[in-house]
Amino acid sequence: MNENIRNVCESVIVLAVKVGIPEFLNGIGKGVEAHTAKLESEIGDFQKLLVARTLKLKKMGIPCQHRKLILNYAHKYRVGLWRPRDDLVKAK
Repeated sequence: MNENIRNVCESVIVLAVKVGIPEFLNGIGKGVEAHTAKLESEIGDFQKLLVARTLKLKKMGIPCQHRKLILNYAHKYRVGLWRPRDDLVKAK
């Protein structure tokens, strides 16, 4: 059993991708990437985006559905359940 687990762990390749606001929003997709310039100018730092609240995003003029997507994916990113795909980051 331990050998099977070791083989699976060895076969998984984790690629460390530098994630910023543009890469994060492009990874989400669904039109959220249209707010990249606004978020970079107002928030500036990706770590600040990860802890941003809905009211702050609302005051910046981001629509409800996009706020919901940003906050949902920010939570998933913080707990390690989601990361922007590497090929999407390289394509931009």
